[in-house]
Amino acid sequence: MEFVYETIEHGKAEFPIGFHETHCPEGFRLYPHIHEEFEFFVLAEGSGTLLIDGVPFSLSQGEGAFVNSRCIHLGTPLSSDPAFFYAIVFSPQIFGSYVNDIVIDKYVAPVIHRSLELPVLYKREIPWQAEALEIVENMYQLRRQEAPCSELTLKSQLFHLWSIFCQHGRDTGSASATGRGNLDEIRHAIEFIDKEYASKLTLSDLAKQAHMSESHFCRSFTEVMRMTPFAYIQQVRIQKSCQSLKNEDTPISGIALSCGFNDFSYYSRRFREIIGCTPSAYRKQAFASYRAQITEAKADAKLQKNP
Repeated sequence: MEFVYETIEHGKAEFPIGFHETHCPEGFRLYPHIHEEFEFFVLAEGSGTLLIDGVPFSLSQGEGAFVNSRCIHLGTPLSSDPAFFYAIVFSPQIFGSYVNDIVIDKYVAPVIHRSLELPVLYKREIPWQAEALEIVENMYQLRRQEAPCSELTLKSQLFHLWSIFCQHGRDTGSASATGRGNLDEIRHAIEFIDKEYASKLTLSDLAKQAHMSESHFCRSFTEVMRMTPFAYIQQVRIQKSCQSLKNEDTPISGIALSCGFNDFSYYSRRFREIIGCTPSAYRKQAFASYRAQITEAKADAKLQKNP
């Protein structure tokens, strides 16, 4: 089995903080993706390389990384040893209103626009970074607890974490471009794929989104994403199907078709190659994991009431 990717929503509209967990039995893997939310990533077990907008950052066990909004990020292994990582993904909106809000104006918008550059890597041996990692660990442990005022506790810890980030950020002087070289163009293509993944996409379609020639786009995309455009489309389709497989009532053949696979046997083969198991096995595992989470949450809630 290569890896099992657990897709979790980025919180709810009224409380946009989400938690992701991924176990990688045969080396660290994180498929390339992009989103509007901020992310703090922790490699709890193992080692690997996290690439953010094409820049590699080596991570060892217990280390973390901050990923800014709309950064292309993916993970590759440094060894075949098992790995486990989790991430806290949160919307800029959780910090407050976008209208006449000093927190947004001084400490959030500048990060999004890259005029305030936050540190990326976080290691245990540096005291302020160790404090940030401890806060993230506390937030991760709180994720399933139904303790009184848990939302307030999570949000207050997030503000504390963001304060640490900003205190050690670097003022670049003025808003800078959101990418280097062809990154912005690649982002446009990635966002197009995310919306149109079920359609029949051609290299010409993607190159037009990036305003490049087909050959230039293919080279640039592969350099940033560490895979060809076609391989990335397959990854996205498989990951989208993983989300749908958590709906027990939808036939797997229908899921394959809705995600852009017209040949079910090809879908099953690609799913096994990318995820490491069959779609039906993944579905069974997803429901087993969900039931285990419910049991754990109930146990945590009972412990909180009867310490």
